Amino acid sequence: MKKINFGIIGTGRIAQQFMDEAQKNEKIDIVGVCARNFKKTVEIAKKYNIGKAYESSCEMLKDENIDAIYIATMHPTHFAYTIKALNAGKHVLCEKPAVLKKEDLQEVITLAKEKKLLFMEAMIVGFNPLYKQMKDLIENGQIGTVVHVESSFGSRSTKAHKHNSKQAGGALYDIGIYNIFLLIDLLGIPTEIDVRARNNAWGVEGSVTGLFEYQGGVTGSFYATMDSISGNSAKIIGTDGMIEILDTWTVAEEFILKRLGEEDRKFEMKEDKWLGYEMNAFIENLLNGKTENEIMTFEKSLNLHKTIDMVKKKLGFKYENLEIEIN
Repeated sequence: MKKINFGIIGTGRIAQQFMDEAQKNEKIDIVGVCARNFKKTVEIAKKYNIGKAYESSCEMLKDENIDAIYIATMHPTHFAYTIKALNAGKHVLCEKPAVLKKEDLQEVITLAKEKKLLFMEAMIVGFNPLYKQMKDLIENGQIGTVVHVESSFGSRSTKAHKHNSKQAGGALYDIGIYNIFLLIDLLGIPTEIDVRARNNAWGVEGSVTGLFEYQGGVTGSFYATMDSISGNSAKIIGTDGMIEILDTWTVAEEFILKRLGEEDRKFEMKEDKWLGYEMNAFIENLLNGKTENEIMTFEKSLNLHKTIDMVKKKLGFKYENLEIEIN
């Protein structure tokens, strides 16, 4: 069986979750890891039985044995590492947000096409089989015409790096990107937006509340938070019924279909594959010679970041003095 050899850039919680799930996947070998802290990199390599700890991404990207790179570093560095990896001839799976402005994403996509390499922004929501089942029900008219989508997501976080303005910290990119993905995936790019943010003790947005408007009076709303307790549920409301995705909707294990004059129907799935679904999709694309994923398409990523840029403009967010040091 052909395997994909991965190099990992990053050693934080998400990177380690990827390593945990990769160990269960017979189509993946993690052959190298690198991060800015070499001592921690060595410890992580030993913990996960990874063949080599590299002192720099430059060193790792020269390794011809590596097919693909998974990027799980701080937000401002994603774009630079992605460009670097693509230029080195490596396929790239990059954690969200892949970029901090739409123009950078367009540059990534252009380069990936030029190099004939697969690039995919990791967005766990869209790859969940239960979420795809829900979308099929909507497309088959089970709730009629969708007129409103709403979601809440988040909880209190005391992790300092998540609130660091120099790392694009705050609720918008860390949490709100999921809410906005749900809206653009189901409804598209809004025609009008109204958003509010509440700053926290770190001076970044502790929460973001948004209302999106679409043609025909269709609306979408969300609450994303890092400083309060949220219901972590989502509702897709139609003219003939409603779908409620229960806590936590971003990694849904169940949802309820409610239709007029009928008993509620519960749909369930009990699998523990947090990052596994997007990982599998990326691998299957590579094994089948595809350079664009059919779920997280280039267009969908572009629409996502175009919408986030609209939100930032409305809120006056500029993300200045970012720390973009890469090794």
